[in-house]
Order: sequence, then C-alpha cells, then structure tokens
Amino acid sequence: MSTADSRSTGHYDDELGHENPLEAARLRAITDAFDPGTEQRLAALRLPEDGRCLEVGAGTGTTAAWLAARCPRGRVTATDLDVGLMPRDLPDNLDVLHHDVTVDEFPEHSFDLIHARFVLMHLPQREQIVERMRRWLVPGGTLHLEELVNFPCAGMPETSPLRRSIETAWSMLAESYGMERNWGTRASSVLTRCGYREVMAEASLPASHPGAPVAEVSRLSLMTLTPALVERGLLSEEEVEAGIAELRDPARVSFPLAVIAVRGRH
Repeated sequence: MSTADSRSTGHYDDELGHENPLEAARLRAITDAFDPGTEQRLAALRLPEDGRCLEVGAGTGTTAAWLAARCPRGRVTATDLDVGLMPRDLPDNLDVLHHDVTVDEFPEHSFDLIHARFVLMHLPQREQIVERMRRWLVPGGTLHLEELVNFPCAGMPETSPLRRSIETAWSMLAESYGMERNWGTRASSVLTRCGYREVMAEASLPASHPGAPVAEVSRLSLMTLTPALVERGLLSEEEVEAGIAELRDPARVSFPLAVIAVRGRH
C-alpha cells in the first residue's frame, strides 16, 4: 500500500515504498499473516458470482485475485498508487488501475463491495474517503475495512525492547506521516455517521512467536523503519536489534497487532 500524503519530514514511500528492497518481502509476510482472516471474513459476505468489487491498496494482488475467483461472472478492480508488485498473470475478470483514493473518483453505484486492508489508517483524509466510498457502492453494497491496531500491552512488559521498538515506530509514523494508530477502534462510528447501515465490527489478535507469520511482519517492518528511527534519534540500531531478537525467543509470546474489521452497507 502506498499513499500520496506527506508531512514535513517526508513521504510514506521514503520508508515503505515499493522501491525499498525489503518492501516486497514485507508485503508477502502481510499476505501470509492476514490473508486467511481476510478471506474468511469476505467469504461470510456471500458475494454474488456476478459481483463487482473494488480492492483499494491492492499491494501484491492476492485478495483481488481471490475476489475474482469468488465472482467469476463479475469484475474486480484492484487499485494502488504503485501497481508494480501485481503479478502479470491475472484472471480475465480482474483489472489493475493506478488510482489515488485520496483524490480520484469512481462513478456512483459502481461496486457491490469495496475492500481496503491496512490502508485508511495511513491516510489523514480517511473520514472523507469513507464518505466518498459510500457513493461508489450500489444500494445495499458493502464497505469492508480492515485496520491494524497497536496492541503491545498483552504479554509485553513495559521493559520489553520489542514493545519499545514497535511503539516508537508507530509513534513516528503517526507524527511524521499522518497514520492514526487507533483508527480501527473508531471506524465503526465514522461509518455510522456517514450514513452506512448495519455497521458491524470484530477484532482478531494473532499471537507472535518464532515462526508465526505476524512475527515476520513485525521483523520486516522494524528492519524497514530502522534507518528512519535512527536518523530521527528515536532509537539506536542496537535497541531495534534487541527488539527483533525478542521475536526469535521461543520463551516469548506476544500480541503486538490486533486486526479490527469493520463493515457497513450503503
């Protein structure tokens, strides 16, 4: 996922863009860790075979391809600011579009489903986007958002180097780039305020331990952000390395990231 928003200290693409040599591996780790939960939640929506779906911030395209298989007589549009990591061999009913969700539009009543995973939490315009997305849905269509929430307190003492590394990284992204670390916890109220109906929310809390997919997400994210953390004087390389070492400790089980899924109908 890429964003167009910038703050005084830089752009998301400076740290988490596709040009970063670790970004492809980090996105694959996110796929491994979170695709199963995403697919389970989307399957529960019982999409029609001719459904029209929009996948915002498609990344490597795995969820978009899954939607295309679920809607074989429908159409899936996969969007991102950088579509370079999308595979070339795509289903015939999947279109890839370079699209900036903060400014670019779709016609009214274009989609039965709009899905975005770990996207709006990074965008300061998130509430306006939720309001605009409602117009893109057909009457009865569904907006389904999934967001990460920093959740280090369970199983991570305050003295934990991993806890400090993760919390410092999240604070840097919030203060420098506009991420809202608790957006997922209030997204349902925003959907309700914007006129969505049947708004529902649920949370999952995957455990992090050596070999767990979410541990690899944490490791690669911290490695990717280390230069910025050190440059800003927020952490030293040694401090981040001590945090990453905790991810390899079989005696440590933690719950650093919660996923909050929110959906509402036009």
